[in-house]
Amino acid sequence: MPDDLHAVSLSSTDWSDALPWRAWDSEAFDLARDSARPILLVIGGAWDGADRRLHDALADARLRALAERFVTVRVDVDERPDVAVRYGPAPVVLALTPEGEPFDRAEPNADAVVMLATSALARWDGDRGDVLNEAETGRITRAAERAAGSYRRAGSSLTPAILDITLDLLPDTEESPEVARFWRYAHHRRRTSGAIERARSIATTSLRRVSRPGSVCRGSDVGDALLAVSELAREDPEYAEATRETVEEAVAFLDAALGDSAGGIRHALPPAGAPVYADSSARAARGLIEAGAAFNRRDWTARGMRAIEFITYRMRAGEAGVYHAWDGLPRVLGLLGDQVETLLALLTAYEVNGSGSYLEHARSLARSLERGWWERGHGFLDTAIGHEELGLLDEAVIPFALNVAAAEANLWLARLTHDDRYLDVATETLAAVAPGFEGRGAAVASFARVVDRLLTAEPEVKVVGEYPVGEPDGVVDPLHRAALRLPVAARTVQRLSLAEDTGLMRDLGVPIDRPRVAYVCAGRDCSAPITDAEALVAAAVALVGFGDTLDDEDSDDLD
Repeated sequence: MPDDLHAVSLSSTDWSDALPWRAWDSEAFDLARDSARPILLVIGGAWDGADRRLHDALADARLRALAERFVTVRVDVDERPDVAVRYGPAPVVLALTPEGEPFDRAEPNADAVVMLATSALARWDGDRGDVLNEAETGRITRAAERAAGSYRRAGSSLTPAILDITLDLLPDTEESPEVARFWRYAHHRRRTSGAIERARSIATTSLRRVSRPGSVCRGSDVGDALLAVSELAREDPEYAEATRETVEEAVAFLDAALGDSAGGIRHALPPAGAPVYADSSARAARGLIEAGAAFNRRDWTARGMRAIEFITYRMRAGEAGVYHAWDGLPRVLGLLGDQVETLLALLTAYEVNGSGSYLEHARSLARSLERGWWERGHGFLDTAIGHEELGLLDEAVIPFALNVAAAEANLWLARLTHDDRYLDVATETLAAVAPGFEGRGAAVASFARVVDRLLTAEPEVKVVGEYPVGEPDGVVDPLHRAALRLPVAARTVQRLSLAEDTGLMRDLGVPIDRPRVAYVCAGRDCSAPITDAEALVAAAVALVGFGDTLDDEDSDDLD
């Protein structure tokens, strides 16, 4: 990414100051109730062009004349992603009751926003009782739907057909790093015609989009794109070489422009992105670690590890998880996305680095998530319970994409630890959010991929080392690198120690006194000891059968 890049972003201070804006907090809602006024809620952020339209709409003189009859509340989606999940997608303008129930919304352009304000006031003044009744009916309906979810039988709606349904559903126009990851997965699992080419095209375009001059370069977006590109690059040397320069520029930008001196990665360029947000920093860290492994750049991996350690040691809120933001000190308790993205980043660090401390932090965070955020039959709730300082309303929301990500993290933990509790949480979470998945847009790509992983045997590679992690080993290191580069749809990789992992090794039925070997397992069924990379690749591919085949050229690349 060019050194002279400046993101085109509009922070909250750039929005029109002509309106009496209030923060999203209990005082704003108390004022609305006490004065019997509706709330005009504006949700915006830093997008190419979108915030400019929002800025122009809010500066319109017609809106200023109406604004005093509202309680006007403005939310920056980067600071409060929970509000965007509840009312989005952003940017958007909504009319709310004093209890926070929406009864009208508009796109971010001047005429639509003025029309919204005019019609909302007319309804509020003329049919207030109907507005409040409709809002209460909506709240009760959502509560009933959540209660009904408690009676679903976990797994009953999860079938292999979900992958095939999604292959038919996903439009060719959908382009995002998660969609690229889906097409790569479909290539290996179904040998879908054109899937791998589509995956490469989308992944490359995504990385270039967030790296181009004049774009809004957010740490989370760059990290997501790096992850998608790296998954493809680690199994295709030609693709890796073709994208190397773009990856180098993106990594340099994350470190030089967004890197915090203490180790974190800021969400965006100052002033809009001065804080370090846990979820964004974790996603950037994950992309850096995967890029380091795919392109054999230990410095990239080390930079990603620093970002994870920053979150772990500076932004940890004890048993409550991690904080949401850090700007010299941690502030406001973290949201669901902060917990889930940090958990995935910790597992990525453990897989690539092998240090057991990352796994222990991941298990601790998973326990906090289950205890404070998960509800049987519903999934993971982004809720106000115990998080009053965030200013959320009482009603919980169940973010679809974050529930899928949390399920994948628990599935990952289940295959690393062979603790069935994690598997139960993953299964029940996916079953809870499954109804209506067809209408989830691009998010269905992640859902289908994770459901298929849950239902499919995939290689679990256990590499047993003789020496502590970090010390060179001429046998174990090549086995570990080969495991990370397996050309299969999905896998888990684990570096075990004779001194620290004897319990798991006994559970798997492998020798507890033989180091410098690897095993390819499916559950608790493991191969014979493997001592060379070629045999490791062959054993892994044989496990998954026709869905993940390997030709001689691929095998040579991994040798």
